Amino acid sequence: MLATKGVKKAAAEKSLDALAEKGKVVRKEFGKTKIYIPSQEGLSAATPEEAAAAAERLKQLQELCRAEDEAVAALKRELSVATAALSVEQLQAKVAELEAQQAQQASKLAALRDGGARVVKAEDVAKVEKAYGAMLDKWALYRRQFRSVWDAVSEGLDGKEEALFEEMGVDSDKMVGADFEGAKALLQPPKKLRR
Repeated sequence: MLATKGVKKAAAEKSLDALAEKGKVVRKEFGKTKIYIPSQEGLSAATPEEAAAAAERLKQLQELCRAEDEAVAALKRELSVATAALSVEQLQAKVAELEAQQAQQASKLAALRDGGARVVKAEDVAKVEKAYGAMLDKWALYRRQFRSVWDAVSEGLDGKEEALFEEMGVDSDKMVGADFEGAKALLQPPKKLRR
């Protein structure tokens, strides 16, 4: 414990040995281990009342210590919140950045309102979505039909499927760069943005 306060072991042993020679402390040796305890010569035993008073004082000090620990914990929490918060300069920079973004978005919106955007009616959007959905359904149907026929026919064929497709002149989705799942995802309603 004294080492944490900067006291060297040799200096501590020398001082404790000097106190033991003067009779201020008692040294007990257990092999290489030495234990120093205060001398209790001349001390009278505490009365039951003194022991009870000391126990009560200890209880009060423990409660005081607990209250201090809680106060320290509250201060640590407050400090962590304060260090995590942005400084005034950082907040001003963030506000300036957001104001610049807002001005850019406002100019973009004004350009769109001034005729820069083509207005599409909801009925037209619904028609296009319906036609797109019908095409996706046909695409899925043709994929299933081809797969069922191909699985039956190709059961005994050797070689990789892609090489066989190329040899036979069959274009798969992968060969032409088509993404069925991505195309399906376009038909899904967009998720609402959080505000």
